[in-house]
Amino acid sequence: MKTSHSFAGAPDVVRVARVATVLISMLASAPALASNACNKTPVPPQSTEAIGRDMIVNGVPTSVVGMQFAGSVRDVSRAFREFWVREDVPAKGRTSPSGLLLSALDDQCLYVLSIPPQPDSTRTRGLMSVIRVGSDPVQHRIPDSAIALPQDSKVVSDVESRDPGQTGRTWLLDLPGEARWNAQRYRNALAMQGWASVSRQADYPSAGVRSAQGSAFAMQHGPDSVDVSFSDRDGRTVAVVNVIRSR
Repeated sequence: MKTSHSFAGAPDVVRVARVATVLISMLASAPALASNACNKTPVPPQSTEAIGRDMIVNGVPTSVVGMQFAGSVRDVSRAFREFWVREDVPAKGRTSPSGLLLSALDDQCLYVLSIPPQPDSTRTRGLMSVIRVGSDPVQHRIPDSAIALPQDSKVVSDVESRDPGQTGRTWLLDLPGEARWNAQRYRNALAMQGWASVSRQADYPSAGVRSAQGSAFAMQHGPDSVDVSFSDRDGRTVAVVNVIRSR
């Protein structure tokens, strides 16, 4: 089996945030139970891509692995369900415009296989997420106190990813106002808290519009570094704050 590895310093923010949204909806109906390994493989993959093997997604221990399977979507769906029948665990399936979502709750382990729309083929791509549901509090390696988030921001998702040698924690945020103004205000606030500028990057351009500088920047504070980006969306600002701590 071929396996590739991800790095906490360069997370796929969009992909992880989308997965986090799915996991939140799945967790809403999952009971809190005792702990175990959560290491079953319902459908053996041909190859894997480690998106995040040791993560905390919105306060819940989670692993997310990209997988490629032999067989069609129907073959993979059938294999997923048959595995859990043998395990005497109920499995559910849901189809939506974003694809097929298969899930099974085995004690405190929630297994979620998300298969996006794709052409009929002898190969199927999907994301396998394993969520450990329990009442034990989780400990972030990068605590909330490591960095103050932008004023008036609302957390959309909060993902911590742990790799050997370093940890990354990424917040996806929604806040009112223009991206350029929010970026300037946040950069000034971090500077007052002792963060030092590392580089300055240009705005992400809007379609057909040349933007001023200042909506993306990087700073350093002791062992922690942060990359921040702000973008305008429907009259509000979407921000990504990615903190990296090396050990």
